[in-house]
Amino acid sequence: MYTFVTSFSESGYHEYAKNMLESVVDKWNPKEFKLVAYYHDFDIESVSPPMADNIEYRNLNDVEEMLEYRERMKFHDGTEGGKMQYNWRLDAIKWCHKVYAMTDLAFEIMEQDDHETWMIWLDADTVTTKRLDVKQFKKWLPEKADLVHLGRTDADYSETSFMGFNLGIHNTCSLLADLRGAYTIGEVVAYREWHDGFIFERLLNIYKAHGMVTNNLSEGVKGLAAFAQSPLSEYFDHFKGNLKSKVSNTTVAPDVNGPKRYKQLLDLITFYKPSNIVETGTWNGGRAIQMAVAAFKHTDKVHYTGFDLFEEATAELDHIELNSKPHNSKEAVEARLNEFASKMKPMGKIFTFKLHKGDTKKTLKACKSIKKADFAYIDGGHSYETVKSDFENLKHVPILVFDDYFSKDKEGRMPDNDGVNQLMKEITAYGKVVLPSSDAVLGGGVTHLCFVAMKQGLPKIPDELTRVPIVVTPKDSRPKEEIINNVLENKKLIKDFDWIKTSKINNETAIIVSGGTSTDWWEVKDRIAKTNGKVFCVKHSYPKLLEQGIQPFACVILDPRPIDGVSTHGVVRKDLFNKVDDQTIMLVASMTDPSVTKHLIKKGANVKGWQAYSDALRDMSVTDKIVVDKTTGIEEGSTLITGGTCAAMRTIAIAHTLGFRNFELFGFDCSVGEITEEMKKETTDTEKQRPKYMQVETGGKKFWTTGELLAMAQDCEKLFDNDQMDMGINFHGEGTLAAAVWEASKRGKEKYYTELLDVAA
Repeated sequence: MYTFVTSFSESGYHEYAKNMLESVVDKWNPKEFKLVAYYHDFDIESVSPPMADNIEYRNLNDVEEMLEYRERMKFHDGTEGGKMQYNWRLDAIKWCHKVYAMTDLAFEIMEQDDHETWMIWLDADTVTTKRLDVKQFKKWLPEKADLVHLGRTDADYSETSFMGFNLGIHNTCSLLADLRGAYTIGEVVAYREWHDGFIFERLLNIYKAHGMVTNNLSEGVKGLAAFAQSPLSEYFDHFKGNLKSKVSNTTVAPDVNGPKRYKQLLDLITFYKPSNIVETGTWNGGRAIQMAVAAFKHTDKVHYTGFDLFEEATAELDHIELNSKPHNSKEAVEARLNEFASKMKPMGKIFTFKLHKGDTKKTLKACKSIKKADFAYIDGGHSYETVKSDFENLKHVPILVFDDYFSKDKEGRMPDNDGVNQLMKEITAYGKVVLPSSDAVLGGGVTHLCFVAMKQGLPKIPDELTRVPIVVTPKDSRPKEEIINNVLENKKLIKDFDWIKTSKINNETAIIVSGGTSTDWWEVKDRIAKTNGKVFCVKHSYPKLLEQGIQPFACVILDPRPIDGVSTHGVVRKDLFNKVDDQTIMLVASMTDPSVTKHLIKKGANVKGWQAYSDALRDMSVTDKIVVDKTTGIEEGSTLITGGTCAAMRTIAIAHTLGFRNFELFGFDCSVGEITEEMKKETTDTEKQRPKYMQVETGGKKFWTTGELLAMAQDCEKLFDNDQMDMGINFHGEGTLAAAVWEASKRGKEKYYTELLDVAA
């Protein structure tokens, strides 16, 4: 028998643990799998929990050591007793319940058993979707392994929602004792983060170094959701973070940020100008609002009809239909859409809607009003049966757009569920187009929108929506060994106390001037006068600022190539520093060629250093997390600055690190204007001799650019679309590629759009 352990509070029981316990009753063989469920700070009998022979309930409050710890550490609650905004990484109370429940059971088993025994921790926000197979568990938890975990390549600690401990192994028992001890003696608050994942990973690395044998069930996978990408996903759904609560009657789940194909959806609506929109898979109503706003660009009246399971969703259906998001109640979504309608009315825009709850195989057939629809977005269930049924009931609609058409990623992976793919092979229409996309799927694959024209004579889909986007993958300009040598040499040249560190947030403005030709110097001076901001620049804009009589606060230098060489702009680097103002702080990246640093010091410049992170500094022998190579001499805890592929983008990150939150951006062109016939013949200095200049199109406008500038444009796109960072941006530079990116971004949208929607683009 395999023994599982979990824990939950009263609120946790109602939000997610009840679902977990019901799935245990339904899907676990009592003779093979047992669950010990620790509850705390409430009476379990008051909620009438699911009962089964293989579920044992225990009161965690009976563990006196846990109670003593909570009382002693009560101010370390993620707010330091109300002194700061809540930070889950510094909540030493929340995460202790897991540790004490897990170790309480482990110590009991260790005292009773003298043979090999597996104990498995399973988060209470996990639902079993398929009957557990004991043979499969024997493969996942092999006899020779001491411990089983879910490692993550994109985080510096494992996902601890599932952990298997071989309690017949001394090393494993010692690790658990050390884990509990870190909390009991208060050692946990001495570390950077105080949650169980961080402490567990620290101990895991120590024990692995001393011979512990581990089995990583998510070996080599990318992304933070290791559970969903592991073989465990065949049997379990893990509703972590915002996914914990399956249904709320009062609020909706937060919008999903990032996928670029949703912008394509809005572009289609803008082009085809529908006014009566149908959607299967309404979810939280966010996409409905987005589509309505796009339609309001050409009409004053929009009607929306939405279909979703809402409260009728089950874990089993989610598994069949490839649904991973939490569900929302119909009532909560109606409230959100009514609020949107009320906000649009004073603007002369009338939004009406009707929501239908239940399986679309039934609800679509029964709905007569959809006969008037002129646009349908199909994104409900993703099984072939459901997608096929949705199509049959909506094929009278002139324009259909299907989400989640899958293609293979670079590793040749794609999801097993290919309902839309199968249907597209069968559909006879007047036009079918799979739109380009870079939206990755957890577990492998790329997902796309598929456009289907069901009516003859519709305008052809715009070319810009059918073109494959150019993706630039930047690489370090110098070999790894050379960059590390640069770091070591610069650490000798720049004093220890002259390296920048994270500073307190301030209300100042950073005016950042890159090297583009679009910079309006009068406008720069105007922003300096009006904001009293500090000017940051890069090396190519530094002499131009001095010529204009502007003394920069700081100049950021990021270039591992020698001072006597020619830059990508065709300028000898040394010439950029013919005149150096000692009032300007020269912020030299540690990877900068030492000849640049020495030249600036000789010139009497005020030189300070900063640690620019790049893959060249990474210890590639460590595959499950990012660790700086010890040969660089960069101390643990140093401030490492990322943020982009060029000095201009890193300048934004530097200013943010120094506490600035308001940004005025100049010279971020990312394009070069018109080029001559001779320039078109120029090639790169790579072996493949690709053309140096390329033409790209965005927003219906064409621009000439280079590989380096296009990489910068991609960095701008990420920054401009990121509305989660606490920073304000004002972009300057009309007629440039970056300007077009800005105009299309979330931050660059018109005011009413961003204020009214609260929706991810």
